[in-house]
Amino acid sequence: MVKFVEQQLGQGWVDEPNAPEPQVSVTDSSVNVSFRSYRLVQDKKPSGILRRLNPFSKADPKVDKAWGTLSFIDCTRWRWDGTNDHEWYKVDGHGRYSGIAPRWGKFYELIGPDPIRDAVPWETIRADAANSRHFLYYFRDETLEFMAEKWSFVPNLTV
Repeated sequence: MVKFVEQQLGQGWVDEPNAPEPQVSVTDSSVNVSFRSYRLVQDKKPSGILRRLNPFSKADPKVDKAWGTLSFIDCTRWRWDGTNDHEWYKVDGHGRYSGIAPRWGKFYELIGPDPIRDAVPWETIRADAANSRHFLYYFRDETLEFMAEKWSFVPNLTV
C-alpha cells in the first residue's frame, strides 16, 4: 500500500492557499514550478522604554510573501491534473488519491507500491530511473505530480 509522507518546503514556507498560480517550466531533466508562497515571521516584542509603556503589547505576526520555485531534479516525468479541492472532497471525488491522501493542499512523497500511479497519462522526459521518487502537490485548483530523484525550494524574496 502506498504511504503519503508530507514534505516541508523549509523555513516555514507554504503555498499561498487562495491563489498560488503555479507555473511549470521544463529545462532538460529539471521541472520547475513557480508559485506564490508565504511564511509567518514574528516581529520582536518592544523592548526598553516602549515595553515599559505597554507591558501587555504583543508582537503582530508579519508575513513574508514571495514567488517560490520548487525544482524537481532529474525528473523523468510529470503531470498537471485539473483536480481541485471541490472534487477531492466529494465522496466520489475524481482525484485518484481522494480518500487516500491525508489532506488536501499539501506536498507529499508517495512511497511504496502504487497500483494507480500509471493509470493516467504523464508528460515523459525519459524512462524512470531506479532512484526516481513520486511527489504529489495539491494546490488549490490543480494537482501536480512528479517522478524525480530529488527536489529543492527557493523563495525569491526580491519580487
